[in-house]
Amino acid sequence: MNHALKRRSIKRISFCDDINEHQKINVYIQEVLDAAYGCYIWPSSLVMSEFVWHYRHQFENKTVLEVGAGTSLPSLVLSKSTNACSIISDAPNIIPIICDCLQLNKLNGCTDKIRVQALEWGKFNENTSIDRLIDDFKNDWPNTRIDFILGSDTFYEPSQFENLLVSVSFIIHNHNSQCKFFTTYQERSTKRNIQYLLDKWGLKCKMISKDSFCFDELKYIDAEDVTSEVKVNAGTLASVFILEIDKK
Repeated sequence: MNHALKRRSIKRISFCDDINEHQKINVYIQEVLDAAYGCYIWPSSLVMSEFVWHYRHQFENKTVLEVGAGTSLPSLVLSKSTNACSIISDAPNIIPIICDCLQLNKLNGCTDKIRVQALEWGKFNENTSIDRLIDDFKNDWPNTRIDFILGSDTFYEPSQFENLLVSVSFIIHNHNSQCKFFTTYQERSTKRNIQYLLDKWGLKCKMISKDSFCFDELKYIDAEDVTSEVKVNAGTLASVFILEIDKK
């Protein structure tokens, strides 16, 4: 089916500061009802976007790469609330979804602070590989570096775990040793473990408590809470965790 003919749904999520009520943004997300993973608003992206909103001042004037962005909710929050430069990446077939979400939020003209680029994890010396992304980034935005990497539910497909960490490791070990990778994941099996891959690629990780950024899951569960038109089933968000991965 042609992309333009697929069924679409536009939903709003509001982010508000608990102390300063004037600090508020509205983000609009377009979901495309398609089998492609990147066309949906995953619960993990809700948690990541709240993390980004709570710590938005940490990202101010930084350069942030989002991997496996899909509907790009965390990057949209960053772009609307900070002066961060965002590189929004995903597989080539998901790039139109990203561009549609940028246009929906009137961010498609912000080429000085937002770039969209296809990225396929684990590849090198190709148009969609991480080394090419870094080279293009350095040419277009000289004298800057990638400070943070964001990912939502990036540890979804086990066959891609190492490819993801290879790409993350390349950035940390070859581009910026101070770079940190923040990623959310939804626990689907207790048998999944990435520790051996972290050791193999010279990385370490720690878990970040959702309490540390005052995550309120009722916003996404309570039908009467109008701050989010995106709703998930009760209990879904309890299985979402956030990791900080950096150089070992």
